[in-house]
Amino acid sequence: MDVDPGAGSIPYQLTVLVVLTLINAFFSGSEMAVVSVNKNKIHRLAEEGNKKAALVEKVSEDSTKFLSTIQVAITLAGFASSAFAANSISQVLASTLAQKGINVSLSLAISNVVITLLLAYFNLVIGELVPKRIALLYAEKYSQMCIRLIYILSKLISPVLFLLSASTNGLLKLLGLYHDELEQDVSEEEIKSMLETGTETGVFNDIEKEMITSIFSFDDKRVREVMVQRQDMVAVDLNDPVNEYIDEILLSKHSRIPVYEENIDNVIGILSMKDFAIKAKEKGSFYDVDVRSLLKPVFFASENMKTDAVFKEMQQKSQKVAIIVDEYGGVSGMLTMEDLVEEIVGDIYEDDEEIEIPIRRVDRDTYELMGSALLSEVNEELHMHIHSDCDTMSGYLIELLDRIPVPEDCPIDVEDEEASYRILDVKDRVITRVSLHLRQKDAAPGDTRSEQNKDET
Repeated sequence: MDVDPGAGSIPYQLTVLVVLTLINAFFSGSEMAVVSVNKNKIHRLAEEGNKKAALVEKVSEDSTKFLSTIQVAITLAGFASSAFAANSISQVLASTLAQKGINVSLSLAISNVVITLLLAYFNLVIGELVPKRIALLYAEKYSQMCIRLIYILSKLISPVLFLLSASTNGLLKLLGLYHDELEQDVSEEEIKSMLETGTETGVFNDIEKEMITSIFSFDDKRVREVMVQRQDMVAVDLNDPVNEYIDEILLSKHSRIPVYEENIDNVIGILSMKDFAIKAKEKGSFYDVDVRSLLKPVFFASENMKTDAVFKEMQQKSQKVAIIVDEYGGVSGMLTMEDLVEEIVGDIYEDDEEIEIPIRRVDRDTYELMGSALLSEVNEELHMHIHSDCDTMSGYLIELLDRIPVPEDCPIDVEDEEASYRILDVKDRVITRVSLHLRQKDAAPGDTRSEQNKDET
């Protein structure tokens, strides 16, 4: 095999390759720009008479034809640059290597490999990655700049597109996979992956990412995970005189208060503080208000229901508060519409409201926890593996103690395989504050040798 030492001039060949690479870059950027452009903004521009925006909107409606046109153009540009490089520049490089005394066949092989790698590198960087990044940053301008050429090209190669579509459908029919309306199901994991990519490229900010992620986890949670626990509820006994609880409900700043008779498992209504205040103004005193006449019906929900189901039902029935009951019908807590919304948008605090953090880090291995901290959150944040039938840290520690602690016993030390706990506060038979110290991985419960060895070292 002879190498052609007289292959075309290098400047001409490089110019052709640059042009083909730029063509590839143009169509790669066009694809990203049209796909990622803000559709609402383009629609507004189209309504205002912007012809290019109207064309972008029109082309976007037939995404299959648009993407097929882009793919044909990119494929042809890629094939052309590969063929041109193989037949011209590789020949020149092979000729140069042969003149250095390298075997002709080996020279051709080396030149083909080198040119292929260089071409792949420049096509990826200049022909794909850079134009797509630019298109993401300037999607609106880029899409309007390129759309007319793409529209004309799609018309010119429509027979080719028809042939490709017919060939694809024919092959799918042979394989028994053809459907008249082929719908692509996008999984939750795929959407999360796209969300991660969009955050990295600036399409989504961190707040948007957190809210979208929260929506996915919203329907996975049970009501008992987000409700206000029974011991934390502000509720009043209808039989008690108003002067005994007026200060408590006013200081709580809650807009709706559950009202019960005799015991909290017998909730008979919800008191609106707005109605209470209006009636008190009419009467001239809070103490003269007939609370029973102001009570609104109670909406009950099971603690095992999914949060999205309760949210939908509360919306349909225009309920702002739900009293949560366990499997035996006893009240286990309450849930407000605000609690549900906070699961998506994050905690909402008043300006002067004291923020309580369920899990607060003290030092490297020590944390201070609220007794109401959910075990699922503790496991996730501290990388622990607590297994219990209880939902909260308070319930888990009572399970470990095998008794209900009293305030006089505090502090109380207890431990498991992963950590040692110090119960700091107890109120109304519920643990409210805990200190947690993570155990060294190689230390067993009650084994202080590793700590002693560390101190000696």
